[in-house]
Amino acid sequence: MTETVLPAGLERRREDYRVITGASGFVDDLQPEAGRPTALYMAVVRSPYAHAEIKAINLEAARSAPGVIGAYSAEELVGGMRALDIFPLPGLKKPLRKPLAVGKARYVGDPVAVVVAESRYAATDARDLVEVEYGPLPAVADPEEALRPGAPVLYPEFEDNKAYLFELGGGDIEAAFKAADRVVRLRVVNQRLAPSSLEPRACMFDYNPATGEMLARVSSQAVFRVRDSLSAFLGIEKTKIRVINSDVGGGFGAKTTFVGEEIVAASLAYRLGRPVKWLEGRSENLQAQTQGRGQINYIEAAVKNDGRVLGLKVRTVADLGGFILGVSPTIATTTVRMLNGPYRIEALDTQVVGALNNKAPTSAYRGAGRPEAAYILERTIDRVAHELQLDPADVRRRNFLPADVFPFKALTGLQYDSGNYQAALEKVLELGDYAGWRERQKEQRQQKSSKLLGLGLSTYIEIAGGGGVRMPGVPQEAATVRIRRDGTILVQSGVASNGQGHFTAFAQVAAQIFNLPGDKIEVQMNDSALPAYGFGTFGSRTTPVAASAVHIAAEAAREKAFGLAARLLEASQSDLILEEGKVMVRGVPARAVELGELARMVEEEPDLIEREEPNPVNGAPIEGLAAWRDFLPSDATFPSGAHLAVVELDTDTGDVHVLKYVAIDDCGRVLNHYLADAQFHGGLAQGLGQALYEEVAYDENGQLLSGTLMDYTIPTAEQLPHFDCAAVETPSPTNPLGAKGAGEAGCTGGPPAIVNAVLDALAPLGIKYLDMPLRPEKIWSLVQAAKAGQLDQPEPQVPPFFKGKDSEGSDEKSGSFVFE
Repeated sequence: MTETVLPAGLERRREDYRVITGASGFVDDLQPEAGRPTALYMAVVRSPYAHAEIKAINLEAARSAPGVIGAYSAEELVGGMRALDIFPLPGLKKPLRKPLAVGKARYVGDPVAVVVAESRYAATDARDLVEVEYGPLPAVADPEEALRPGAPVLYPEFEDNKAYLFELGGGDIEAAFKAADRVVRLRVVNQRLAPSSLEPRACMFDYNPATGEMLARVSSQAVFRVRDSLSAFLGIEKTKIRVINSDVGGGFGAKTTFVGEEIVAASLAYRLGRPVKWLEGRSENLQAQTQGRGQINYIEAAVKNDGRVLGLKVRTVADLGGFILGVSPTIATTTVRMLNGPYRIEALDTQVVGALNNKAPTSAYRGAGRPEAAYILERTIDRVAHELQLDPADVRRRNFLPADVFPFKALTGLQYDSGNYQAALEKVLELGDYAGWRERQKEQRQQKSSKLLGLGLSTYIEIAGGGGVRMPGVPQEAATVRIRRDGTILVQSGVASNGQGHFTAFAQVAAQIFNLPGDKIEVQMNDSALPAYGFGTFGSRTTPVAASAVHIAAEAAREKAFGLAARLLEASQSDLILEEGKVMVRGVPARAVELGELARMVEEEPDLIEREEPNPVNGAPIEGLAAWRDFLPSDATFPSGAHLAVVELDTDTGDVHVLKYVAIDDCGRVLNHYLADAQFHGGLAQGLGQALYEEVAYDENGQLLSGTLMDYTIPTAEQLPHFDCAAVETPSPTNPLGAKGAGEAGCTGGPPAIVNAVLDALAPLGIKYLDMPLRPEKIWSLVQAAKAGQLDQPEPQVPPFFKGKDSEGSDEKSGSFVFE
């Protein structure tokens, strides 16, 4: 891998020392500011039923318990509040959902009442004294069963549990299937996952009635979104709300939006005029935090005998859970938008049905729709290769978009910025010794060993750092960069850092603009009071969008310094350079002025430079030798990559051991390989966790079966292999840094590579289909059935709840799904 040349003082992540020495500050560590009362603690009463009417709530015993300040039903607290926001997808049914469950509980863990007390223990004890009379109702947990006629309906105002139907296509799908030599079908499942942040959801709100100001200390991915939500629900002016982000320990998409309890804690602080703290327990988190993934996909591929994929039909069931929150309905629609992938597919025909059911709601989780799309495509490509007895690498080569096609307009309307998919594949094959492992596999199969060797590839794309439409008066990602009197640089960003290394990255961007060592750069973020703005740290957008804002603001501040220095030094700006904290005339080092001196002059005489307009976030003036800039990219970026997994499978136990894992990822221009590798490793840990271990499991009645970390398996370091990571760099033209984003790479490329490797190992036994997680007992059972000649893996058939029927006159070769 190419060595990263970093400014002095940035050889390692600057934010790590405080965390690894135990000096971090999570919400649980915080206390109210000096002069404010001690914090009250909130505890939440949750439904033990997956589906039930809430007939009565008796709070008297809880209210009389020691240390209790108040106990409230959901109706008392949120009955008059607005509903939670839902992304406006066309045709979407919008069931009314308040921050707590009013009238009916729709999943185990649904919050129905709260208790506030002087200590966390008092609140927890009093919570257990709340008596709720439930009227249990029939429940449906399986999203496909929820869509069938006669299933229990979650919202009586709607006739069924189908929340939406989304259709997207491109090209001539009938012609593609007519031209095909064969049709390949499969059904793949992306199981539900628990985000499992180091600290679960946590918040502390302090409303001061004397000033009318609210201070929010949160664990969040979007401090300005927190501010806006609090303003909308509590009616407090945004300028009166300050949000400070604590150490987060990972958000993974789940901490982008409030689910409800956080709003209730803030409303209690507002009502009581005292700080209120809510700390979600781990079991609560596994019950009630939004969950990720949750998709069932039926795939039909029109294929030529040389392995070329002409067309795809994909039918998707999106598992929404008990209510719809924020962007949750758009996650599966993102999946089908990404189904052109890195391939020259001629036609697509997709449908998504959103299914309400009696489980916790799903929402964004690392990748949010893109890993699901890669899984669909990469499982399909390998299935095609195995059915045609072709090498999976060759099938990919034959289907890739050429490197000279960019910018490329996909069938789904997306505009790919840049890419070189062939280069990534060839690099992963070389570094992973693909040919050598294939030879070893042949030798092993001849030996009839109980250990099976399997090789799995995935060549994925994803979408990151999206653009949008600039709205009047609404900033995009914004930053202020200031030159200070002591010659140091202050960078102030609107980002809510979750531990990804943003402090280091932003310091590097500014250090390179000003040609200064890293210890001369201070970076501030995680605070809505800063002269900045942030849409949120998610979707791998921070480097391509937020770091670009820092880059542009730093350039603007430098140009202001050059403009003033040019007048002082009586030189042209084009003749000026920056070295060792001084602006000097090129070739005449004696004619120089220090950056700090320029900053002092502007502070004392502001009219020496052109004054900026006040920052539009709060109207505050931008004073001193500083620049405020926001940035909206022209379009999204499309990271990509090629992954290779080599596994050994023990047919006697079903155990899977990853012998080698190589990841070649293209996240555009890599600013800092050290930070990029950390993102690759973290994503791979979660990707392999999904492939092999993790699953949120419910029984048919909606009872949670994975309610502790003894039941929900998060892989330890011992269970993860060594990752060999390298990069291919195709810079993006959509932002000044050429960056694309690296955060989702591992969880997008990882699952299909692992599953394809395991299925490759099992291919001699005739095993075609296997769903994640690949637990030993699941594999062992299939192996035993295959050995006994009892393997039953029929070709999957699409269920009847999708729209439409196949075209008239379709023949067997077209292989179109028969809609009942």
